[in-house]
Amino acid sequence: MKKVILILSSILVISNAGAQMSLEFQGKGSMASTWLFNKNISDLGQEQDYAMAWGSSYGVAANLYFNNIGIGVEGLFGKHNGGYAGTISNIKYNSEVTLKGYQIPVLLKLKSDGGAYVELGVQANGISNATFTGEGEGIPTVSKDVTSNYSKNYMSAVLGFGANVKPSKSLPLGILFGIRLNYGFGDAKGVDALSSKLDDKARYPTYEKTNAASGSIVLGLTYSLEVKK
Repeated sequence: MKKVILILSSILVISNAGAQMSLEFQGKGSMASTWLFNKNISDLGQEQDYAMAWGSSYGVAANLYFNNIGIGVEGLFGKHNGGYAGTISNIKYNSEVTLKGYQIPVLLKLKSDGGAYVELGVQANGISNATFTGEGEGIPTVSKDVTSNYSKNYMSAVLGFGANVKPSKSLPLGILFGIRLNYGFGDAKGVDALSSKLDDKARYPTYEKTNAASGSIVLGLTYSLEVKK
């Protein structure tokens, strides 16, 4: 993460020497469609299949721009859920894993004079708590802590776009809305749709990593400040 920040900062300084600087401070939140993909689960067909799940996040961000090119850092808290559904011995069930923790995106940002933006970068993800819940036809609901089965942290790639719209040009406040895609290239580890450990060699002889993915709608408020030279 430190290397990424250093590289992005170097690009900005070299390519924008003498440019006008500006700062943005944001409070933001998101609602996301969230997934936990694992090849061993995918290969089981109707016994273990994926289902729609939802997550959310909230936090603050700071963006430093040199003209229309900038770097942004955010501190977010929230949850990322993985949903499953399947049929075993003609019994249908549904289950879900809820991951709670933090996200720290570091982003290269490009914006237009009208407020539209594109962002690309990496995100550090931390998992502080993981809970498995499941229920089936004629089966009582099961809930248990599976935090120890998940990685404490993993990395992901981020791509987003949207706009920061100012209701009035005379005011520094803007309304932020956008879409953000996130795909984990690090291993989140974890459990399957029945809460079995994914690193259990008796059940899964070939270990496969777990990729967390999400697509988010982002809303927030922005305070912009021009930096005088």
